This record gives sequence, structure tokens and C-alpha cells, in this order.
Amino acid sequence: MDKSEWTKSMKVRMAMVMTLSGLLPIAICHIIVFSSTGAPIEESFRFVPLYVPLLALLLFVNWFLADIILRPITQLLSATTKLVTMDIRQRLEVGAHEPIETHELRKSFNKLLNNLEESLNIQCQFVADASHELRTPLTSIQGYTKLLLRRGSNIDANLLAEALQTISDESGRLIRLVSDLLQLARADAGQAIIAQQEVVDMRDVLMSVEDTVTVIAPEQIEVKFIVPQTSMYVYADADRLKQVFLNLTNNAIKATQAGGKVTVTLRATGGQAIIRVIDTGIGIAPADQQRIFDRFYRVERSRTRSRLYGGGTGLGLAIALTIIKAHGGTIELESELNKGSTFTVKLPLTDTPVKAQVAGQTPLLPPQD
Repeated sequence: MDKSEWTKSMKVRMAMVMTLSGLLPIAICHIIVFSSTGAPIEESFRFVPLYVPLLALLLFVNWFLADIILRPITQLLSATTKLVTMDIRQRLEVGAHEPIETHELRKSFNKLLNNLEESLNIQCQFVADASHELRTPLTSIQGYTKLLLRRGSNIDANLLAEALQTISDESGRLIRLVSDLLQLARADAGQAIIAQQEVVDMRDVLMSVEDTVTVIAPEQIEVKFIVPQTSMYVYADADRLKQVFLNLTNNAIKATQAGGKVTVTLRATGGQAIIRVIDTGIGIAPADQQRIFDRFYRVERSRTRSRLYGGGTGLGLAIALTIIKAHGGTIELESELNKGSTFTVKLPLTDTPVKAQVAGQTPLLPPQD
């Protein structure tokens, strides 16, 4: 141990502080006694050499006392050092008779290990799920590519069209998956996943969603948007909000059988814009409701209309939740099997564009009539 490390030792510091704190009262008493006898203060300096062995004795005693006091911390340091080579599933032993400070410190370390193990398990599961999702379209692309290479110019026109369409579809699926993964990675890294926000009217967002959904929705399912006549302004990224409600509405359509109905409503209550996406579909089981926003988690494929709309990646709701949280809002789910589901999104309302400009913001004004 070099000099710099020696001076940083807690044991050395504690021994020196204890020694000085013990020597100081003795010196003060010495001065007081000499002052009370009326003897000159210079006479007290004759006894200064006696302080040298006293100082050495106190330092020696306090050195061992500091070792006893710091022993639980030393043992804890030794135990935590072993964590480098230990299995992360192991935990520090918590002694019943050790000091309460180190006892609580060991418990805190174990809680930290629990969180690390949970995070590691989530990460491993995420990598496994992502690998599986990437492998499926890549396998299809590789299979059809080998077919085209093997058949060459002798391939049937219909088969060629089918192969090219499949390659195009699976490539698009890969692009969407990578884009979704990138959004979640940015959110996990603490980066902003929403662009520059502005004051937008929620009616405009939902009307844009309606224009898109009515094109892809089957005629056997009634899709209805109910929005008020008055504007409802939120400070948000309109494109990201449209992404969220497109996802929720598409999911509702997939879960609704022919003859069913999907309704999207908008209203304002308590300073919040409340948007509900309601379907009369198959519903979601209670066990699935607990994990519906988990990444790569999907309700049993046979219970949805995925064959008509194509299977999802299981990332849509996770991204939707991330986007809504970034806007200071919440998503709630209510569902009952064979009766339908309701996703409720709550977003904080903001001032009208004119008031927002006065407050120093620079939103886009709605078009004037």
C-alpha cells in the first residue's frame, strides 16, 4: 500500500481521529489544572514529552479498536468482492447478529442482485424473442430465393409472382421489426422517441386515423369514430399519436369477427383527453391482460384475424405504451372474454394555440375558416 492509499484507509483515519479525540480532552484538563494552581503556563510545557508515549499508546489501542469496529465492513467487502466470480443467482448471507448497518447493507445488495438478475433475464428473453422473430422472415426469404435460383428461367410465372410477393412482404416485415426494435432501444437508452411537439387537435389525429383505417377494414366489420364538435388540444407529436391509435384500432379490428363493431370515442374530462378504442370481439383472458404490453407477447394467434391481416411482432402495444408515457399519458385495458375489449388512453390537455403562443411556445395554428 503506497502513501496515497495509506492515507485513504478508513482504518487509519478512524484510528487517528479516535486518538486525537482522546488526547484533546487530556490536554485541555492539563491546561485547566495548571491554570487553577496559579503556576505559570510555561511550566506546563515541561510535561509535553510525556504526551509522546501517551499518543503512541492511544494510537496502538485505537488501531485495534478501529479494526474491531470495521470488521463487519471488511467482511462485507470480502463477500461483495466474491460477487465477481459468483453466479448472479447467489446472494449475500445475512447474519442475524451483525450490526444493523451492515445487515441493511447486505439486504440492499441482495435487492440490487435481484434487480440485476431480473433485468438480465428480461434482456435474454428479449434477445431470444427478437432472434426468433428475425429468423422467421429471413427463412422465408432464403427459401424462396433458393427456389428462384434453382428453377432459373424455367420457373412458372405464377410461382415467380408468388415468390417475389413473399420476399417483398417478408422484407417489409423485417424493416418494420427493426424499426420497432430501434424505437424501443432508444427509449431504453433514455433517448427521446418523439419528435418536436406542438399543440395539435386530437380530432385531427383521430380523423387521420379514420381515413387510414376505413381503407383496410373489411366490410363485415363496422368501424365508427365519435368525436366532439369542439377542439381538444394536446401538446404532442401528432405522427406518434397516429401510430398509437392506428395500432390500437387495427388490433381491435383483428380481434373482431364479421358482424362486429369497433368504436373510437373522444371526450374531455378533468383536464384530460380520453380516447377509447372499443371492440365487440373475442376479448382478452385475464392472464393475457397482465402481459399484453410486454414486448413480443402476443395473444394466441388462433384467436385473432391474423391470417387476414398478417401476424404482428408483438411490439405494437409495447411501443404504444412507451409513446403515451412519453406524452405524460396512460393506457388502460378492460376486457372480457367473448364480449370485447376497451383500451383507454388518457392525455393531458393543453391551452388553445393562441394561449400557448402567449406562454412562449411556438405551435402551429389550426387553419382559419
